[in-house]
This record gives sequence, structure tokens and C-alpha cells, in this order.
Amino acid sequence: MRYARIVDFRANHESTVRKSHAWQVLREAARIEPDEGARIAWYRDDPIVALHMLTAETLVAAGRYEDVLAFLRGVTCDLGTETTRGFGSY
Repeated sequence: MRYARIVDFRANHESTVRKSHAWQVLREAARIEPDEGARIAWYRDDPIVALHMLTAETLVAAGRYEDVLAFLRGVTCDLGTETTRGFGSY
């Protein structure tokens, strides 16, 4: 008798949700930094002082993407309408 393969749907769903959150963060970051390479480098490598020196990638993986979005929206607000200055100038 053949049995159906057991698949862990939660892991796949969580991965999809995490990717969606990462895209939301990167989309919001695009309002500040127009260069895609700089955005991805920031997302992966730059610790955020206001969020306990964790990177955006680490925070998203921990389910704290809303904290990163709030941070980015605060930066956007502080910059006013000039959103093309990049992370280096903030």
C-alpha cells in the first residue's frame, strides 16, 4: 500500500509570508534609497540603531517587519518630500 507524502504546510506558508514582509520592507525602503543594490545591502548588513542594532533582515525573520516599516516611515517623514537622498545622508 502506498501512502501520501507528508508535507509541512506551515513551513512553506511561513516562508511565503516572510518573503512578502521582506518585499514590503524593501518597497518602503525604495522611497528613501533609489539604488536597488544599496537597498539590499542595507537590508542585509546595516544594523538599525533604533531597533537594538539588528538588521532589517534579522527583524523580518523574527516577525518584526512592522517595526522596520515604522522605522522607514519615520525616516521618510523626517526627510520630507526629498526621498531620493539615500541612507548614507540620513
